[in-house]
Amino acid sequence: MSLAVATLRRAGFGGQVGRLLLWPSESPHGVVLATDRRVRGEPAGVACCASFGATGWIGALGVVPSARGRGLGAALTEACVQWLRARGAQTVLLYATEPGRPVYERLGFEAEGLAIAWQGRSPQPEGSGLRALRDDDRPAMAQLDREMAGEDRGAVLEVLGPARGIAAIDPTDGTLSGFATASPWGISVAVCARDTGAGLALMAGVCAQGRGGTLIVPEDNAAAAQAVRRWGLTRANDGERMRLGPAPAWDVRRQFGLFNLFWG
Repeated sequence: MSLAVATLRRAGFGGQVGRLLLWPSESPHGVVLATDRRVRGEPAGVACCASFGATGWIGALGVVPSARGRGLGAALTEACVQWLRARGAQTVLLYATEPGRPVYERLGFEAEGLAIAWQGRSPQPEGSGLRALRDDDRPAMAQLDREMAGEDRGAVLEVLGPARGIAAIDPTDGTLSGFATASPWGISVAVCARDTGAGLALMAGVCAQGRGGTLIVPEDNAAAAQAVRRWGLTRANDGERMRLGPAPAWDVRRQFGLFNLFWG
């Protein structure tokens, strides 16, 4: 674990990258892979996988600068795809940086849309019907996430307990219409909602406190993308969502924030 973290830091990941490796290194649904090639006693490249059955994700993939240009990034990607396929994945997804995108395109990955990380403060949400998440919200959270993502990501959601974050409540029937919850692995907050009003209220709720917050917003969710610009949040970094295999029934209009560029 420590060697993998050291490799990814040398590859350009930030100081928080160790947190990204916690779930794949500890969960039976994840794995951390490393190249056989070593540089100064450490792997020259590292990548992580998250298996969700019919879908799977690759993330935190990096190669140290002195070992680049030798096909290690492609080899790591292929090893991840093989690992996920062996566990039933028909579709493999990832978020690519601009330098990494050509590697994935050569392997057959298709671009699906840009996600941008934004940081800062937003206005206080008004009349939004927000409250704190509760543990009894979990079934509704899982259902809403399945509807939005077109994936069963229960392997991640089940380890986020106890439920912490913000719930948006439908005023007509009192049901959960959206949620915002952080993970132990990254600084961003996942925001999922059935409608635009609930989604924007949750986004504002995440960024309205203290020094604000971090949201990774899909550009194809036009309402969310316009909101972060209207609020004057600062753009931090971005990644292109890419897939290999059939497209899941992903409803980007319901996704107002990602966990991080790794998990989508």
